[in-house]
Amino acid sequence: MAEKIRVLLVDDHTVVRKGIRALLEQEKDIEVVGEAEDGLKGVQACIEYAPDVVILDMALPLLSGVEVARKIREKLPETRILILSMYDDEEYIMDSFKVGVSGYILKDVVVSDLVAALRSVYRGSTFLSPSVSEKLRRQLQEGPPRSSRYGPAKLTARERQILKLIADGYTSRQISEILKISFKTVQTHRAHIMEKLGVHSTAELTRYAVTKGIV
Repeated sequence: MAEKIRVLLVDDHTVVRKGIRALLEQEKDIEVVGEAEDGLKGVQACIEYAPDVVILDMALPLLSGVEVARKIREKLPETRILILSMYDDEEYIMDSFKVGVSGYILKDVVVSDLVAALRSVYRGSTFLSPSVSEKLRRQLQEGPPRSSRYGPAKLTARERQILKLIADGYTSRQISEILKISFKTVQTHRAHIMEKLGVHSTAELTRYAVTKGIV
C-alpha cells in the first residue's frame, strides 16, 4: 500500500480547518496529521508531526503566514508549503515565494483544485491559482508595484510581526513575552513602525493593519 501524504492544517478559523479536513479525509492517499490555529502553534505542530505538506493561511494570530513559512523552511526544509489564502495581493504572493513556499491558491478554489494542488506540491512541483499566476506574470513584466503595502519605508520582518501582534490586541508587555525580547525593544520597534507609517496611536496602527490585510 502506497504511503499517504501527511498534511498539517494551519488556519485560525475552526470551521475552515474542519471543512478542509473533512474534504481531504475523503481521499485515500491523504492523511491529516494535525491542526493549528495560530502561527506559533503552526510552527510547533510542524516540528512535532514533520508533515509532508503544510496547508497554511496567510493571516494568522501571533505569526503571519510568511513568518511561519520561513521558520518551517529553516527547520524542516523537506516539508512542502501550500498557501491557502483569501488574499491575492501581489506582495503577499511575492513574499511567500521568497521564503520558499511551493504553491499559492485562493480560498475560493474548488475542492478538486485543492487536492490537485496538494498532490502537485507533494511531488515537488509548483501550483498556483490562475489569478495568482497572472499576478506573478504581471509582476515580473512590470516590476515592483509603485506603492508598497507597508508605506513609503517598508517595514522589516520583525516590525511587520510586531505590527500584526499590536493589531491583534496584544500589549507591548505581552508581545515581549511572546517574542522573547525585552519590553524596551518592543517599544523601540513600535516607535519605528509609527514613524515609518506616519501614524501616532495604536488605533491608527490597527486601522492600517486591517485596511492593508495584515490581520
